Amino acid sequence: MKQLTLEQHRARIENLRRVTEDTKKCTRDWRIHDYLPGQVTYYLGDYPALMSITPTEYDYKLLKSYAENGVGLIQVHEEWNDTIEKYGSDKWHSCDHEGMNRFIDLCHSFGLKIIPYCSSSYIHEGSKYYQERFSRSFNGCVDMHYKYRLGWAGSEYWRDFILPKTFGILDTYDFDGIYNDWGYDWDLSHMLSVPENRRNCDIEPVDCYDPEAEDLIHMIYSGVKDRGGIYKLHVGGNTRGFVRGKYYDYLWIGEGEYSVDCGKGKMYEPYVVPCPDKPRLTKHGQERFDPELFFAMTIPFVQFPLLTHGRPTMGKCIDVPGVKQYKTTDRDRLYQYFRRVRDYAEKHPDGPYVYSEWSQIPDDPDEYTVWSRYLRLYKPMVEDESVVHMEIRETAAVLSPIPETVYITQFTNTGDYIVVSNMADEPYMLETRDLWQNRETGECGKRFEVPAKRMLFLVRREPGA
Repeated sequence: MKQLTLEQHRARIENLRRVTEDTKKCTRDWRIHDYLPGQVTYYLGDYPALMSITPTEYDYKLLKSYAENGVGLIQVHEEWNDTIEKYGSDKWHSCDHEGMNRFIDLCHSFGLKIIPYCSSSYIHEGSKYYQERFSRSFNGCVDMHYKYRLGWAGSEYWRDFILPKTFGILDTYDFDGIYNDWGYDWDLSHMLSVPENRRNCDIEPVDCYDPEAEDLIHMIYSGVKDRGGIYKLHVGGNTRGFVRGKYYDYLWIGEGEYSVDCGKGKMYEPYVVPCPDKPRLTKHGQERFDPELFFAMTIPFVQFPLLTHGRPTMGKCIDVPGVKQYKTTDRDRLYQYFRRVRDYAEKHPDGPYVYSEWSQIPDDPDEYTVWSRYLRLYKPMVEDESVVHMEIRETAAVLSPIPETVYITQFTNTGDYIVVSNMADEPYMLETRDLWQNRETGECGKRFEVPAKRMLFLVRREPGA
């Protein structure tokens, strides 16, 4: 936390006293600590096509722009490694070792943190390392160029293999942590019930858990934290996993989802990073993605969406001689998605471009600009040690009724901020007791109209704020 002046201490005390007294009912309150909003998945190239990770002038300019716009964390996905071992490397080492090191150094030169993809479950069936005793079933994830089997947390052989491989990534490269794409055959798990009096009701309670999966995931989390790293986790869809305790720093949700539930994950352990799966949300291009609506459905719940960006994909990943492709006829699989990307890229070599497997075809050229604008509004509200009253339902600070379709969250520090998200089909008129300022227009007042499916950002302008 930054050092405060005497006046800032006074403002913080007054703000906290006021919000504590005013707020009569809210869904959740907590304190922000060690939070890096503004996370980007940076596409590196069309692996398994031959590619170089060595930074170019394009990368330099883009990473510099990220730093200038307040990006907190870069995440490189699976193309950083050699998952099918085509180039003599493997899933835990880069397909371009020297290029990866240079890319990491470039990120650090701009003050950006960077983490790579790994998995505590997925391993290619054709890997020279794979053994049947790693798995408890033939379940897995098969798509495009990979045919993954699932490692089982209850196998001592899998643990003996995957733990040193995972930590070896951090010991080999100067990454700032890892992103774990967990993947797990929960349907085969022997679940234990959590007694009601031992469920953590401060967050969405887990009523049952898999003791073996819980044990392995905590071991990985501890190992990453022992190395001073950041641990980001993806379980699947919008789920958090059948695990008790704190076992991630960031949880990625949204992949594979065909709709967005406003506030999904709001009761999970912080911090949740939603990824809009645009191919599915837009019915594979039948509609266009509405980023303003997505921000309105996430920011009031202290969730800032992931930006899918980096280098453009040309869809070359599906046209590599000698590489077998799987699930080639299913519209909802990646092979068909990247076939559409390839066909589009051939017709539009100069853009607009596509930047990820979660993108529209093409991505909106203004997406990064819009995302950066929202990040500038968001970051002051979530400074370290800010106190959040999420989804306020009753407060003396708001005089107008608060319908169920309106979500109000207050962020309090040396400044006092409110966001109001209106999910109704009609505009909402907000009436406040005190004077507030619209942070986007500069308008001051006590009455503000919030358009349907949109959001309002306010800052207190009363004396002493």
